[in-house]
Amino acid sequence: MKSSSYRGEGDSQAARPKVRTANLSRVNRPAGEGPVESYNQQNMFVEEPYHDFTNPAAAPVEEEAFDYSMMGRPNNSAVMPKKRPQNSSQQRRRPSNTSASQARRAPAKKKKPASQKSLKGVAVVLGVVASIAAIVGLLFVFGVFKPRIEVTMADGTIKKIKAETAYRELTEGDKYYDGTIINDINVGGMTRDEAYSAISTSLEAAPLNVDISLKVKEETHPLDLSSLTLTVNTNEVLDEAFAYSRPTDPEDFETLTQCYNAYQAMKNVPVKYQTAYTCSTDGLTELVHSVLDPLQQTEANALITDFDKSNNTYVIQPEVIGLKIDCEKAVNDVKGLLEGRVYEGTVEVESEDIVPEITQDFINTNYGRISSCSSTCTNNKARNNNINQACLNIDGTIINPGEEFSFNGVVGQRTEAAGFQKATVIAGGQYEQGLGGGICQVSTMVYGAAVKADMEIVNRRAHAWPSNYVDPGLDATVDWPGIDFVFRNNSQYQIVIRAEFNSSNKAVVVSIYGHKLPDNQHIEFISKVNSTTPHGEPEYVANTSLEVGETNTLRNAHDGMNITSFKVWYDENGTEIKREEVATTNYRAYTKRVEVGTKLPSGGQAQFDPQTGKVITPTPKPTATPTPKPVEPTEPTNPPEGGDEG
Repeated sequence: MKSSSYRGEGDSQAARPKVRTANLSRVNRPAGEGPVESYNQQNMFVEEPYHDFTNPAAAPVEEEAFDYSMMGRPNNSAVMPKKRPQNSSQQRRRPSNTSASQARRAPAKKKKPASQKSLKGVAVVLGVVASIAAIVGLLFVFGVFKPRIEVTMADGTIKKIKAETAYRELTEGDKYYDGTIINDINVGGMTRDEAYSAISTSLEAAPLNVDISLKVKEETHPLDLSSLTLTVNTNEVLDEAFAYSRPTDPEDFETLTQCYNAYQAMKNVPVKYQTAYTCSTDGLTELVHSVLDPLQQTEANALITDFDKSNNTYVIQPEVIGLKIDCEKAVNDVKGLLEGRVYEGTVEVESEDIVPEITQDFINTNYGRISSCSSTCTNNKARNNNINQACLNIDGTIINPGEEFSFNGVVGQRTEAAGFQKATVIAGGQYEQGLGGGICQVSTMVYGAAVKADMEIVNRRAHAWPSNYVDPGLDATVDWPGIDFVFRNNSQYQIVIRAEFNSSNKAVVVSIYGHKLPDNQHIEFISKVNSTTPHGEPEYVANTSLEVGETNTLRNAHDGMNITSFKVWYDENGTEIKREEVATTNYRAYTKRVEVGTKLPSGGQAQFDPQTGKVITPTPKPTATPTPKPVEPTEPTNPPEGGDEG
């Protein structure tokens, strides 16, 4: 709005509107620094006559009284001075350097406080921010800022499209992509039901027979698969084809890009699928095992079943070659044929021959006599008969790895029915007659052979005193049923025990045959006397059944002994390799014991002196003391409670 103070040329004074003015100045201001404001003496506004500032010579205009009721309201009715034209010809110079009472200016606009300016600035900034936010929001609404992916279209062009759009295009709807071929049928654009119907209609008939065989080595074995059900995998193929290049995560942009590119590529190069008939795998494993398991064979070592004593050779049961079949691979191979729509053929079954460690050839090459122990017998026929009978019972006994040899178990109870006779035995620390007397010489030879064959000695007991057919400490006594000799075959191979009595030279020989010791080594069985204890004075006992003057030696005197036995290893050249302690034997000292007859011819008993063994008769007459009969001693250590058959 132009100010009412504007005056154009030719304006009449009558045409000028009356303007209300107020002098607000309390102090005179220099000329040119804005309107002069003044108050009257009552400090009230003073109305001044109107002057035309553009025309200083013009007379003041009489003004209308100021309506103070308009203060505080919008100055809609206020008439502002008109702006002076900018034409230089119309410009008028303002009076300069005039006094405050003469100079008059148009009122100047009030300066706004700084706080109002800052608030206005904040409002402007907030307005700008709000405008920007509104614009950005609109851009988001229209998808300007949504993520995009770079894809290759079917025609080879590369575009950037919104990821959201690509995901929606790939996942919306339930139809197959264009370029999806199943069994040579293009199911693109079909629903799953439509595709299933189209494929099922054209599906070829199932095979009438499944004829698959299993070949093990050179033999072929038919596999009866008639119990298996033939099925076609239409549903699986439809599921696979529908899932092809169909993304599941809209935020996985890398996978989304790959899926979209593949989806576009299908339009040029279709993706093909093929259904197939397969046999149900339920029960297939059992069917294959039912054919192959009986063909498998566990390997078995060759066995010594007997011993030919005439030439010391083994009677051998040949080894069994094992056959191990890979049944699981055979099952998988059959499955592979069926899944590959091959319903006739032969599966080569993988198998392996397992050769056992011990073969017939191995026995013949590596077995032989490991050890031998022998001694000479007396001329006592009954005793030699018992020794021979024990040898016959033992000869040819086969002990398998880990098994034990029991002398009493093999020889059996000594009875007349079993071929045994009465001979001298040691019982209660003295000689007596008993069935089987003398067979301790056989048990002692078995003991020596077992030690020299490096067998494990389980149970051994020495005689009451050393035997005269073997070195002290190397004997082993037996007595039915309480005292037994036992050893264990602790090797990995069978052993055969040979026991022989040679009647011509009265020799008893026990040998052990089996896998020979390594590197032609051999073992000797020796003993060492650590200490001895001398025996005491003879003992005399009365025998009321013997005639006066008769005597009988119940036992000979024996010194006590402490002995350690060893097995000594030698190499093939006879050089000692090592020695190992076997046992410690203690023999107690025994005095000579003689029984003296005290029976008188009259039937009475003569007096007897046990200290001297002398007999006092009523009619003394000189009698010669007979020489005691020699008694064949046997050798036990720690005399048994009952006796021994040595």
